[in-house]
Amino acid sequence: MKKNDFAEIKKLDLKGLYGKVATLKIELGDLELDKNMKKLKDLKKIFKAKKSLAQILTLINQKEFIEKLEKANTLKEAK
Repeated sequence: MKKNDFAEIKKLDLKGLYGKVATLKIELGDLELDKNMKKLKDLKKIFKAKKSLAQILTLINQKEFIEKLEKANTLKEAK
């Protein structure tokens, strides 16, 4: 995933990110299947798909953590 692609993905909400994760998991499964059937010549595609998946999952965790902190702050301020 290029920097421009990742910058666009950062702008997505959690629902969009979860959709992207689902498509990447399907793509990764297809790549693994092709590798096992000796159809895949470029094994770097698997590495790139795993890296993209990890980046998006990390972004999801960061966004969820930020939401959790913001919710805690609003509850704290309300008291």
